Amino acid sequence: KMNWILILSIIGAILSLGGNILIMLKKRSGWLAWIGGNAAWIGVNLLGPMNVPMVLMYIAYFIINVGGFIKWKEKKK
Repeated sequence: KMNWILILSIIGAILSLGGNILIMLKKRSGWLAWIGGNAAWIGVNLLGPMNVPMVLMYIAYFIINVGGFIKWKEKKK
């Protein structure tokens, strides 16, 4: 049996760190990686023991990252 919580945690960590690195390098794709990482972390909390403050934080990060992705696009025009 696969441990989906562990798999999602690994994906979340890779995407979150990768997203931060890409944004540091001024790559717009960093926002998408970060959005994916936040979605993975929300999944970890939905599949495992629910940690409401963490879920709320990752939902806020998700919304902020979507806003960052949109704003970054607007600046390019």
